[in-house]
Amino acid sequence: MCTTKYLFVLAKMLLLIGFFSFEIAAQPKTFLKTYNSGNCGFSVREVNSNSYAVAGGTGLYYNYHFFMMSPIVSTNVHLFKANVDGLLMWEKIFSAPGSRTLATWMELTQDSGFILTGHMNQDVIWPPDSNDIFLMKTDSSGTIQWSKKLDTGKDELAYCVRQTNDGGYIVSGFHDALPVSLAGATYAMLTKTDSNGNVLWNKKYSLAVRDLDTGEALVWVVRQTADGGYVLVGTTAGSHAADLYVIRTDSNGDLVWAKSYEHDNSSLRFSMGLDILESLSGDFVIAGSLDKDQTLTQYNYPYILKISSTGTLITAKFFDSVPVQVFQSGFSSVEQTPDGGFFFTGMGGYGGFGDQAQLLKTDVDFNMQWSRQYSFDGIATMGSRSGRSTSDGCYVFTGKRQFAGTALLKTDPFGLVPCKSPGTLVELIPSILEVNRFPSSLSGINASNVPFITLPGLVDTTTVCPLSLAILPVELLSFTASPVQGNQVAVDWQTASEINNDYFLVEKSVDGNNFTGIGIVKGSGNSTETRKYRLLDENLDPDPILYYRLEQFDFDGNNHFSKVIPVRIFNEDLKIVSIQSDWYSQKLTINIQCNSTNSLSTTLTDMLGRTISLKSYVSGNGMHSIYFPVQTLSRGVYVLTLSDGLTVLSRKLIW
Repeated sequence: MCTTKYLFVLAKMLLLIGFFSFEIAAQPKTFLKTYNSGNCGFSVREVNSNSYAVAGGTGLYYNYHFFMMSPIVSTNVHLFKANVDGLLMWEKIFSAPGSRTLATWMELTQDSGFILTGHMNQDVIWPPDSNDIFLMKTDSSGTIQWSKKLDTGKDELAYCVRQTNDGGYIVSGFHDALPVSLAGATYAMLTKTDSNGNVLWNKKYSLAVRDLDTGEALVWVVRQTADGGYVLVGTTAGSHAADLYVIRTDSNGDLVWAKSYEHDNSSLRFSMGLDILESLSGDFVIAGSLDKDQTLTQYNYPYILKISSTGTLITAKFFDSVPVQVFQSGFSSVEQTPDGGFFFTGMGGYGGFGDQAQLLKTDVDFNMQWSRQYSFDGIATMGSRSGRSTSDGCYVFTGKRQFAGTALLKTDPFGLVPCKSPGTLVELIPSILEVNRFPSSLSGINASNVPFITLPGLVDTTTVCPLSLAILPVELLSFTASPVQGNQVAVDWQTASEINNDYFLVEKSVDGNNFTGIGIVKGSGNSTETRKYRLLDENLDPDPILYYRLEQFDFDGNNHFSKVIPVRIFNEDLKIVSIQSDWYSQKLTINIQCNSTNSLSTTLTDMLGRTISLKSYVSGNGMHSIYFPVQTLSRGVYVLTLSDGLTVLSRKLIW
């Protein structure tokens, strides 16, 4: 009997190790697609590592540029799911008869469904002043399970919803007792519900909040903290027209502390908080926006802050665009990545809009690793409201393509998509003053069921970036770059056919944007046979990541570019040697080999992308072991990610 028990344990260990040895190494896919003219995406989430869910609206119910209502009488909630190529899998359009509705936030739920929140409004004149909050729960296929309206009889807007540890939901937003007011009748608001949307408690924190020129209050976004409380970020009107503001509460919504983070003395500069997270170290990281100078008709620096768990300012940075854009976006989302750093993306700013998609990847100390700015370049004007890292080490975000519809952009691991040419960001250091605040609070909100009608989908997807990325006049079979012995990089490519091909210029970059030529390789003129080419790059830069592309020249001097490919120079610094499981102590042991001192991060996630466990670890040179307690781990499929900031290793396991 004892022998049988040990054989069972050994069999389970071998099964677990077998699944750990499978490495996720699929070629990353990139795309840019738009869905349904006039629509706008606000939130995107990866589902089961093989699809993306997007929520937004079929049209904004106000026009922020012209101070008047949208000509669209009825706008609707838009929810759809696309596969890893961006191809539409299903689409839902939810209409509340007689109302303009807009979904501003969506998250995956523990039962693999979706929770959405946003505004609903019946006004047909400017300014809108009778907004209500809706809260909607769907199953995994987008079928509504329940929907609620939250209302105090005044003006309420919801911006964010998240599922809480107890299976219920926390909703954040804005309450205005006197519509379009600027003074003491405005409140930041939290509403806690159970798993069926029934209100458990509601808190309104008295803050002066300016709604600027949109008829909409500035965003308030909530996260549940590790101690079961909540942290809320947004904007208040204090010594300036708009200042970034943070509130921390306990699990009942009672105030722990509140602070504003105020900028320089200019009265015509606004700063605002648009997203917040609690980092692995327990600090809070904020994405936001800071105006340049409205007197010069210049708007919105992307803006990031890190504060301690008690609200003490640790560091703050803001960024300008290169090339300079008069009107740019701020950051409206932040996520901590598996390497311990942070990924920011944004379509923020006053009123929550902007003309650029701006991406920033930093390390854990806010040092820029790379940045991208996608603006009008002859292909698309993009705004990004919500960005997330993906299970294949890339990034996906949604927003709006100007004069088109909801946009979904999937980049490579370095924020690049071959059919668009990005700008970059340059870092600046602001002067920030931390101010303690003491808002009073009220409570009370009414909840009622609200019917939504599911309308037929529109299904007019447009591919902006083609999945076939090579744009050379030659038929390019492959294009790769890889480190070789002797501290070199081998750049290899093959062609299936060539027409009037004079030569190739191999170009290199350290930032993926600014390239210089490193060598010329003669072409084959006209050919219908497979041709192989190679160039060795011996003059390597000290950067750990380099980028390469081909510039092909015809005999008549016309030139064409290939896609950009990255290569990691130091790709042997980190290796998973073996995985061991201890059935009796319910512990996983990851044995790793490091060739240098590294700050490592390990993340265990389920197949919905939800984080199960996080560990930070500093390793020296040699063999090391990292231990994962799994006493509370349910049966299922999981993904383990190990990163030192340069190399990302992933393994799939079944427990």
